[in-house]
Amino acid sequence: MRYFLKKTGCICLCMVLLFALVSCGDKKSADQGNDGRVKVYYLNQLRTSLYPVSEGVREQSARKKVSFLLRQLSTVKSDKDYTNPIPEAVIIRNFTLKQKQLIISFSRDYETLSKVQEALLRAAVVKTLVQLPEVDSVTFRIVNESLLDSAGNAIGAMTADSFVDDFDFEQDSTKAVYLTLYCPAADGSGLIKESREAHINENVPLAQAVMSQLSKSPDSKNADVTLPASVKVLSVNVNDGICYVDLDSSLDNAGGNVSENLRIYSIVDSLCELDQINRVQIIIGSGDDAKVVNDDNNNSTYSPNLNLVNAG
Repeated sequence: MRYFLKKTGCICLCMVLLFALVSCGDKKSADQGNDGRVKVYYLNQLRTSLYPVSEGVREQSARKKVSFLLRQLSTVKSDKDYTNPIPEAVIIRNFTLKQKQLIISFSRDYETLSKVQEALLRAAVVKTLVQLPEVDSVTFRIVNESLLDSAGNAIGAMTADSFVDDFDFEQDSTKAVYLTLYCPAADGSGLIKESREAHINENVPLAQAVMSQLSKSPDSKNADVTLPASVKVLSVNVNDGICYVDLDSSLDNAGGNVSENLRIYSIVDSLCELDQINRVQIIIGSGDDAKVVNDDNNNSTYSPNLNLVNAG
């Protein structure tokens, strides 16, 4: 009897494992779609955000599917609302696909991309290709060398989970949120409070939604945009009531009549309207070049300052 129970338990365990493997395969198939469609991640025409578009893939072999999608991601689409994440100057030298591990070799021109361009290109290519049932991960190489991060470490195999999504242009699973924002007055006299409705993906943290909205033109006619196009948000994270905002460049050269300090408090006051945030740390750059911006009292985090808000 004991032998029978042990044998039965092993059979059940095998059945569970088999079901789990089949489920994973079904998920990959569902990602591609029963009609052979794939969500291809292009960029918006400003090249500031991912722009997913559902497209059919008629090719049958794995190599032909990969070739087709890489061509799509490299082709300029000037007549669309979106365009290619792989610029014309960056050449795909070759690729290999073995045991569902895809390795793509790019020309040296890849190294001329800005940090934002490079991050968006990687996200677009990887998130597109791992939807194929034949691809589990993607590795980038520059000619025959490993792609390195800002710290000089090799970036290995990547999956869709390797990236923080920018959902500005995602159309599915969205929800409406109502945000209180503090936009800088165009004349630099203070902050202008405004309420804004935004439609975001359900998985996007509210702090990211706030930063995304601060890069858009304000509703108030006398207000200026907080984050001009020259400043990119590298990351937004919240931990123990502190929101860590990493920008690729300083706000002191953003132009106009708005000071760096006013732009910072536009970010701080807007983020601190969220229940889970009471202080904000501003970081400029990444890796070894990253630096924390201190407030006037030399504190490494900012508290909200509603005294800057213009009356009326």
